[in-house]
Amino acid sequence: MDRIARDAFLPLVSTLIVIVACAPPHGSSAIATQTSQRAVRIADCNGPATSLSSEARAALKPRTHRMDPDDSWAALARQVPGGFAGVVNLDGKRTLLLTHPEMAAEAKRALAADPWFRRYFDVSNAQVVQARWDFAQLVDWYDYLSQQNSVWRIRGIVSADTDELINRIRLGIQTEAGRADLAKKLAALHLPCDLIRLDIQAPAQVL
Repeated sequence: MDRIARDAFLPLVSTLIVIVACAPPHGSSAIATQTSQRAVRIADCNGPATSLSSEARAALKPRTHRMDPDDSWAALARQVPGGFAGVVNLDGKRTLLLTHPEMAAEAKRALAADPWFRRYFDVSNAQVVQARWDFAQLVDWYDYLSQQNSVWRIRGIVSADTDELINRIRLGIQTEAGRADLAKKLAALHLPCDLIRLDIQAPAQVL
């Protein structure tokens, strides 16, 4: 969740987990270029942005709706035309992310009509950038991964997030060795292309 969302939802800040993927199949997204050069891409291949299957989604544990705005953004992505993927700051400009930017006018109208979204964000003059994943897809895959015990047995994971700035899931881990082990575990799950990135990251310091 980027600075815009954090400023609006400071009481609701939660610790999440990040996972990495590969480049978009139909050209580079402006969002993907924002990622760290040190990031490792999992499922480094070209292919469609595949949703979690309905069967796998039905087997997920229910979300508690304590992770707003993630939960609310996922709900919007299922309702708003254009594949809503979040709102970020790119080069100082408020930016609306859509998987189908050609539907920007319809998406902006739908977002402006939503009481929850309208309370925090005005996207009427926002620029629009194409995303690979809509936010519901990211949340579904994040929830699926969160229930894969083999992944979280890897020592040294320090962060996890559905990161709208890069439009991917991102995981932070402390060491190169840990990242290599984590990459193997994730590869065994046969995830879709271009979903997860792994960063080397120091643990957060408590002030």
